[in-house]
Amino acid sequence: MNGERPDLVTPEAARAREALRALAPPRPDPVFRERLKRDFLTGRIGERRALALPVPRRRRLAWRLALTPAALALLAVAAWMANRGPGWSVMATQGEGTATVDGVPVPLARREELVRRLRPGARLTVPAGAEVELASLSGLVVQVTAGTEFTLPATPGRWLQRRVTGAVRHGEVRVTTGHAFAGALLRLDTPEAAVEVTGTTLAVICEPAGTCVCVYDGVVRVGPGGTGMVSVPIGRRRFVFNDGRPPESAEIRPMEKTKLGMFRDNHREWLEGAAR
Repeated sequence: MNGERPDLVTPEAARAREALRALAPPRPDPVFRERLKRDFLTGRIGERRALALPVPRRRRLAWRLALTPAALALLAVAAWMANRGPGWSVMATQGEGTATVDGVPVPLARREELVRRLRPGARLTVPAGAEVELASLSGLVVQVTAGTEFTLPATPGRWLQRRVTGAVRHGEVRVTTGHAFAGALLRLDTPEAAVEVTGTTLAVICEPAGTCVCVYDGVVRVGPGGTGMVSVPIGRRRFVFNDGRPPESAEIRPMEKTKLGMFRDNHREWLEGAAR
């Protein structure tokens, strides 16, 4: 403030000036002094240098603690994405007409829209005279026949959440599994029964009198309302009545044996490829 006019200095500026003059001269930092001396001797005094300011230890710790929940959340999202099983695709449709997905009409010819709407928990109703085959690289193929209302299960996760649940309200679905499905479990609920699939080919048929489960290969567990589960082996069927009668066991229905055999053969190669 040399050469200033005293009459132009405000009282606040004058007090600030006196406060600055009263301060003790700053003490040179020994580290800075040593670095300045070294740079002068080596000729680096004019080089651009990045200024590195030390971060207080408490501040570093605070940042670490603040970042921990975010890092954990990111790891959780990454793990969930990696574990999520392959989605459903429409392998084939037969016949014409309009299906409904959660009450929304979707023409069978518009396969892309059908795939877009077929999410876990969606209710698919197939029109009369038509058929829809759904597949997942998790080792599942499901044939939803005409007039059937089917609630899609999720597909099994890669490592966790390997148990999934769907439902058949009325009509018939056929299911076949491949090696990629090993270690997973699909439960299908009907109005009368629960059906547990771990690796097999079967049909779940909802009829006016109850639910019939026909097993072409493998073993399926069936029980009324999920209780009293009984293993149904290859070549057998089990019928769960809706009037309170005890379930009935018998030979697989001949027509279902033929259709399930064709269904399995048609998709054997695809299922083997899905396991690779």
